[in-house]
Order: sequence, then structure tokens, then C-alpha cells
Amino acid sequence: MGRSAAWLVVTAMISAALSGVASAQNTDTGPVQTAAAQFSSDVTWRESTVLAADFSCAGKVQFAILGGSPKEIVVAIFTEGLGERPALLRFEANAHDIRAAKIRLDDYSLSAEEITGLSGTAPTGYRPSSNCHGVRLSDQGIDAAHIYWDHDHRRFDSWTQ
Repeated sequence: MGRSAAWLVVTAMISAALSGVASAQNTDTGPVQTAAAQFSSDVTWRESTVLAADFSCAGKVQFAILGGSPKEIVVAIFTEGLGERPALLRFEANAHDIRAAKIRLDDYSLSAEEITGLSGTAPTGYRPSSNCHGVRLSDQGIDAAHIYWDHDHRRFDSWTQ
């Protein structure tokens, strides 16, 4: 295969991958809210907070959603599809303002040393990545929680800044 043909194949593969991510990010978010409610009905899930990215560094689009109850703020992260139980990260509501709580994508560009400088401790199992994303939970009141994939323990964890 010549250089031109190889370039066309690579370009087509990149376009297909990007269109898959774009279509997943533009997907109706109602099913994410419905799935979260199925696995944790005691939480009020906010459809408007759905995020789509690769959260566990598995090379596929996954979904996160924010919810809350009078006692806690909860972030659900679906890594194996909406039909499988999500990872649920729970934060005490008295430590966060549930009305002002928001989530957004958090990148993995910081090194473990930089995080140690910000938070005072190195997060276990954290690996910088240009392909994966974390979830940043903030409420304008206290330090943000940075949710990341712990590669050592194969689960989500968080550090605060």
C-alpha cells in the first residue's frame, strides 16, 4: 500500500473514531438518568449534568451523572454500559452545598507530583493521560473533589484541592 492509500486509511479510521465520540456526546441523556435511577432510586439524578468521556481509560465512551439526596451528593459513572451497575461515589451533603453542586470533565494532565503539591498527598494509582478524563465535583463552597480512575485498585477514587 502506498503512502497516499495508507494516509486515507488512517484518516478514515480517525474520522470514524471521532464521529463515534461526537455522536455519543450528543446522545439523548435521558437514558443515563433512567439507568442511574434504576440502580440508586434514593437519589434525585440531574439529567442536565450528564458527561460523556473515557473515565476508566478503557478506550471507550462512558457516562457520568450527578445526583443528590438530603444526606449526600452522588456521582454515578457507567463504565460497562447503562445496563450494568455504575460506580457510585458518595460525598456527605453537609460538606458540600447540594444546590450548587456541579460536575465537569477533568483532564489527567497533572503529574502525581503536581497533585501532591496541590493536595498534600499523591493519589494512589493515578496515571497522567491525554486520552482519559476525570470528573471534577465542585459546589463553589469547599475544595473541589477530583474523581479519577485508580489503576492500581481498578476503581474510582478522588483527591481534593
